[in-house]
Amino acid sequence: MADDGIELFVGLIESIDTPGAVDACRRLLSVDEQMRADRFKFERHQRQYVFAHAMLRLALSHAAPDVEPTDWSFSTGRYGRPFVAAPAPSTPLHFSLSHADGCVACVVSRHETVGVDVETVSRRVAPLSTALRFFAPEEVETLRTLPEPAAIERFFDYWTLKEAYLKARGFGLNLPLDAFAMQVSREAIKISFRPEIADDPAGWRFSLCSPSPSHRLAIADGSRAAGGLTITRNAWPFQEAAE
Repeated sequence: MADDGIELFVGLIESIDTPGAVDACRRLLSVDEQMRADRFKFERHQRQYVFAHAMLRLALSHAAPDVEPTDWSFSTGRYGRPFVAAPAPSTPLHFSLSHADGCVACVVSRHETVGVDVETVSRRVAPLSTALRFFAPEEVETLRTLPEPAAIERFFDYWTLKEAYLKARGFGLNLPLDAFAMQVSREAIKISFRPEIADDPAGWRFSLCSPSPSHRLAIADGSRAAGGLTITRNAWPFQEAAE
């Protein structure tokens, strides 16, 4: 992995949920993770959690092959952001994990300020009314100018980009979503901040993609590296977990 690169791992549940896959992935998890999975009321949410956290362990071992997937342990920071607690690879690894109905995703990087978010695109969402509650005024105005199909797409662009940025900063939801605004065009994706937010828009790079017609995924990178965002996308072979 390049020092300024990001490894993206994505799995669609319908394609990875083969016979025995969930049990094989569950065996990679810690006892605490297994207990957390069991607390979900619905089985589909249990399976989603198991696949996501197995993916994370396999992704970290992909970047650090000398560490077995079962050997990773994690802790959380001040605002609940998880990080690798042990073992300590020769070069630190940082990650971000996200899952939505039907899709799991994670990114692994050599630098800390990286975040990923994946959401299920719902045609039933009311983009403008939701944006009025949560988004910056300029984002709301952009949504007003778009017809509904395009407004829904742009709404989920904004939502995933904002969540990815918050994850990269490690703030969780402690920074209001209207404290910063995203600008999305064919040429670039940019961010701006209210004056009281201590951050530099020039230090951020973003990427959007659709793992499926029903999902939107965003990556935020605050490494301040020059040039474009370097992302390596991996089709995730969950069968490796069963070997």
